[in-house]
Amino acid sequence: MSLLFACITVLFSIIGSAIGQSSYDCSEVADNFIPCVTYLVELESRPADRCCSGLQVLNQMAKINDKGPRNICQCIEDLAYTMNAPYVASRIQSLSRECHIHFSFPISIAMDCHR
Repeated sequence: MSLLFACITVLFSIIGSAIGQSSYDCSEVADNFIPCVTYLVELESRPADRCCSGLQVLNQMAKINDKGPRNICQCIEDLAYTMNAPYVASRIQSLSRECHIHFSFPISIAMDCHR
């Protein structure tokens, strides 16, 4: 599983630097979101502490400007699309509860970043 995590980390680093820039560097978003992937694809039964702390960082980033939530959502959507990661809808919905946070950016299986 650590090999999978390492591969995902390298992939996100490469993708993050290649994705178009907005107010945020998508590699910074990826660095904070990567620890959640193993939970979202059901390789772990609970999100790692690093996942929850990364989501807290993304929440703070989302509050910096009006476009923050949309930009973070777009980075996550682009990463998920490029990875073709089979995120489980119930896992996405449970992240907020499991990590005891309220998201300041949209996240769902549909990844509607325009709301």
